[in-house]
Amino acid sequence: MNKLFAVLLVSILISSCSIEQITNDIDIDEFRKKIASHNYVLVDVRTEKEFDDGHIENALNIDYFSATFSDEISNIGLEKPVLVYCRSGNRSGKSMRIMSDLGFKEVYNLIGGIKGWKAKNNRLIKNK
Repeated sequence: MNKLFAVLLVSILISSCSIEQITNDIDIDEFRKKIASHNYVLVDVRTEKEFDDGHIENALNIDYFSATFSDEISNIGLEKPVLVYCRSGNRSGKSMRIMSDLGFKEVYNLIGGIKGWKAKNNRLIKNK
């Protein structure tokens, strides 16, 4: 009985001390609600051309592939909550992990990216 209790206790301790996983992937409806609250910095991590072809209103463009990505994204401020998206959710998911490593406190990634956003007939802004 004592061995069983010890194994159970160790299992609980290990699971509670595990490295925190980033699970801030949110759906379009939740993303839209957060945008509407005006409490978040909105960041598009696609290339400049992709951004110019259509982006969410008021988004900042910080290219994930830029050599200065970490520096540029850090300029937002680690304490500011951020909403991030890309074309499909891949680059923005990677960006979210980078931002977490840099010390950002609150970052959310749009599931499905701009492709999903457009599929739901949400508005896009074009620069050219």
